[in-house]
Amino acid sequence: MRISHQMLHQNSLANMNKSLGRFDKAYNQAVTGKQIQKPSDDPHGAGKAMQLKSAIAANDQYERNTNEANLWLDETDQTVYGMVNVMQRVRELAVQGNNDTLSSEDRTAVAGEVEELTEQLRQFANVKVNGHYLFNGQDTANPPFPDGGTGHGFDTNAKEFTIAGGMKIPASVTADRLFGSGDDELFAALGTLSENIRSGEDVPLEDIDTGIDRLLAVSAEVGVRRNRVEAVSQRIQDSSLQLTSMLSKIEDVDLAEAITKLKSEESVYQASLSASAKIIQPSLMDFLR
Repeated sequence: MRISHQMLHQNSLANMNKSLGRFDKAYNQAVTGKQIQKPSDDPHGAGKAMQLKSAIAANDQYERNTNEANLWLDETDQTVYGMVNVMQRVRELAVQGNNDTLSSEDRTAVAGEVEELTEQLRQFANVKVNGHYLFNGQDTANPPFPDGGTGHGFDTNAKEFTIAGGMKIPASVTADRLFGSGDDELFAALGTLSENIRSGEDVPLEDIDTGIDRLLAVSAEVGVRRNRVEAVSQRIQDSSLQLTSMLSKIEDVDLAEAITKLKSEESVYQASLSASAKIIQPSLMDFLR
């Protein structure tokens, strides 16, 4: 087959374009640090990378959820601890109020302190976290005990967070779990306690002890939930590190290798330019001589 000057010219341009393409790819890999610039570079690797990125994004959301759940549980734990301290002081006053030797003035002072503690307990009950009421279930925009009254119609559905695939955990405690409801409500019992101390009537301790036991049970339950959330959070962090490592093996380049390859492709391209210049240099006058 006769090799024409035009064929040499076309082949030279084709080879230069291929060399330039390899040089461009090596340059982009060295600059970005990524092996895959577009899905066609490695369809299987690109698909796997997308799956890993999706899993990492899901873990990021779960980690945000566990952080939020921990915030609510920590606030619940601290607040319930404060409530227990208040109730223990109320019990001390109840025992003191059962003393028949107290004067009317003493009874008034003791009853007044019980009322102050009751108000403090109500403030704990209406505490907020990040602008949301902590103990009103999923109705976090409204307080469980509005206007200083007893709780009526508060939400009994705990606020939940999804902390892993298919795993939800209640991160709040509803007011009925803490204070009871109806005739068993703690604030009603404290009101009766204060009245009995003022009037010199017998002060039963059963309702106070029941209230303290209820708060302690909730505190223990919250502690178990916190441990569970922390364990899940640690697993999520470990999983994210593993997924990120797997993604790096697919996407990232060895920088030293990438630079070496870039210099090699640059040399090949420069050689291609030099060789092509010599091939296409002869003109028609050169053949007529």
